[in-house]
Amino acid sequence: MKSKLKIIERQNDTLHKLNEIAAISDISPKETLRKALQIGTEYFGIEFGIVSHIVGEDYTVDVQFSPPGTLFDGQLFALGSTYCKTTLEIDDVLAIQDVTTSKYTGHPCHRDYALVSYIGAAIVVNSKVYGTINFSSASARKLEYDKIDDEFMKLLARWAGSFLERQLALDELSLTKKQFEMIFENNASGIILIDEECQILMVNKHFSKIIGFSKEELLEQNTLMFHLDQMAHEMTKQQVGDSNKDSYLTMEHQLVRKDGENIWCEFVGSQIEFIENKKTVVWSILDITIQKELQAKLEQQATVDFLTDLYNKRYFISRLDEELSKITRHKNTTVSLMMFDLDNFKQVNDTYGHLMGDTVLRAFADILRQYLRKEDIAGRIGGEEFALILPDVGVEKALILAEKIRKAVINKTVYLHNMQVNFTVSVGLTDLKYDDVSYTKSLDRADIALYKSKANGRNRVSIKS
Repeated sequence: MKSKLKIIERQNDTLHKLNEIAAISDISPKETLRKALQIGTEYFGIEFGIVSHIVGEDYTVDVQFSPPGTLFDGQLFALGSTYCKTTLEIDDVLAIQDVTTSKYTGHPCHRDYALVSYIGAAIVVNSKVYGTINFSSASARKLEYDKIDDEFMKLLARWAGSFLERQLALDELSLTKKQFEMIFENNASGIILIDEECQILMVNKHFSKIIGFSKEELLEQNTLMFHLDQMAHEMTKQQVGDSNKDSYLTMEHQLVRKDGENIWCEFVGSQIEFIENKKTVVWSILDITIQKELQAKLEQQATVDFLTDLYNKRYFISRLDEELSKITRHKNTTVSLMMFDLDNFKQVNDTYGHLMGDTVLRAFADILRQYLRKEDIAGRIGGEEFALILPDVGVEKALILAEKIRKAVINKTVYLHNMQVNFTVSVGLTDLKYDDVSYTKSLDRADIALYKSKANGRNRVSIKS
């Protein structure tokens, strides 16, 4: 569990770094990619990082991060001599910890360039394979690549593809009016032209595809028609009003498609002289829903216990600390804290197996969820230990809830295959106090109450004031 959490934290830290460098405006796109490759080599612990551009059988090193005197930008290789050819053939992430002990023994890339370890994925730009982003080493990687590495490699490839798409969009925005009119309709990005009142003056077919409305339905309408709410629309309108000719506007919004589906879009905008004496802005728009979903998934992994879907210990403690801070500021605030321990849980594992044990843990989590209000905070803080924060609930009411949960557990039978298990839970109850030095003091009281329930025969609720 700790190892998985560290991996997720490392991924989140890497994604944060990537987002930071993408936001830096005073370095070139090539140097932004080079910094991204440097971050990738540090993440995977291997020395070579490449963004390649593949045309036919030619493999060109677009950008590289490597030891001095080894690779250079613009270097040309035969595609067939690279691991990237295999990457494109399998249409998936290719991960090789040690080629000499893999099914790729004798691969031309090992024979010709002595590269032993490799991980790479295809970069797609505007729905076409642009090349690859890959990392390699002349020595075997100490750690075996796993599914988490594969998913993260796909995320890096999507990031690189999105970055290259954005650069293409920005380049396109710098074209003259005449060039703009020539490429507008068939541009791979969604493009709309609006005035300062957010009335749509022009729209291309790709944006129509993104949003689900036809061009005829969009023209001369206000962008409010596809914004999620009035506030988002007003924010866009204000940014247009505050813009000047020398600046780019960038923002992300949720939009509503014609079919009612909510999607995330990234907007890159610039003011252009399209109508005399009238402020107009052209927006280049990308659908980034997939990236947002991936980001949300990583954030969820960092805060949620993978087995029970309750909060994990680290996030639960942070929320407990927040509630304690509120009590310190407002002494009249009431917050109750419960700790739960499933009785004789080791015996369940020893008798019926760990799969049954996991099923029991999930069953208890489901019982907790049945009694939670929106503002309550439930977490798994140990193997069979759970905890519950109840804002604005005194100990007397919390005791009633604890008894309901305890009785619900007694009445719960867990079935798995041909086996069935009944179990009980012991509960410790306390309240947060304004003079608690830290959350540990509150947890200690709840733990003392829980120990009292265990010592007095289990399957009961005890209170520690």
